Amino acid sequence: MIRWGIIGPGSIARVFCNGLRFSQTGAAVAVASRDRQKAAQFADLFSIETVHASYDALLADSGVDAVYVATIHPAHLEWVEKAAAAGKHILVEKPMGMNAVQVEAMVEAARSNDVFLMEAFMYRCHPQMQKVAELIADGAIGTVRVVRSAFGYRAGFNPDSRAYSRDLGGGGIMDVGCYPASAARFVAGAASEKAFLDPTEVKANGIIGESGVDYYTAATLRFENDVIGEISTGVACNLPGEIAVFGEEGILRVPQPWLPSSPCRTAQHALPLDTTFPSSKLVLERGGSVEHIEVVADRDLFTYEADVVAAHIDARQAPTMNWDDSLGNMRLLDQWRAQIGLRYPQDA
Repeated sequence: MIRWGIIGPGSIARVFCNGLRFSQTGAAVAVASRDRQKAAQFADLFSIETVHASYDALLADSGVDAVYVATIHPAHLEWVEKAAAAGKHILVEKPMGMNAVQVEAMVEAARSNDVFLMEAFMYRCHPQMQKVAELIADGAIGTVRVVRSAFGYRAGFNPDSRAYSRDLGGGGIMDVGCYPASAARFVAGAASEKAFLDPTEVKANGIIGESGVDYYTAATLRFENDVIGEISTGVACNLPGEIAVFGEEGILRVPQPWLPSSPCRTAQHALPLDTTFPSSKLVLERGGSVEHIEVVADRDLFTYEADVVAAHIDARQAPTMNWDDSLGNMRLLDQWRAQIGLRYPQDA
């Protein structure tokens, strides 16, 4: 049983801890925040035993095996490196870092301290994505030619908010653009029966607004197997959450790619343990017919994520989202940003 410590009791940590309630592999035992009252309220919500007034204190807690780093992404490097040095296994929120240099440093910290490290792309842990790869490999839509993926939303403008602040790593690419980037690489890889592929060419356009981050942007990718990717994101534009894979003989659509089977995502309180989890559906269009393929879930999306960590902790990385995959995704985000002229202070 993995004893989890939570670094940063924000909204995504709430979702993760709700998911942990349904896991047989681990439980949250400690939480830390610079605001002790906030940490205490979070602990009460999920019956977490120990509250720490600092992240350093949590890392010094011998009763914690693994940490979930749920801070904003500009802070990931510091706390991943410190967690690794403390001998803690690590699940860190996406995007793993602000650029590939930071991700390389985190991977080296995990390797040199012999600890587990995974980027928290929870959608990759759900059986839905394994079914997508299986259908592509089985030729359900013939040879894959194009993958289209998007994730964007319209946030009310506030230059100091997480969505719009340059200092906080705001903008579409870093907040949610990492999802369609990851999905395109996953699908291109599945088309060649690999876990992922990195693009050989990236071209993009985007709008950088007055706060200095990308408000909305789109990129086209080319992969070595001639799959073309179309990815888009934004924080000032509503975009459909989608993955659509176009093959020579059909189309495979993933209507709910990012948050399948997750009542935890919207719950404001600890869910009862008799909660049921909805199936997700894929849509296969071929030869004039439409087939709805059910993917059964017996856990929450975030429970699957915690269980993936537990299943692969001895190997120090998980095939679901291994170190090379995270590095490749970050390099794609770097290229995407370079194409539209977006830089952060961490790029200096």
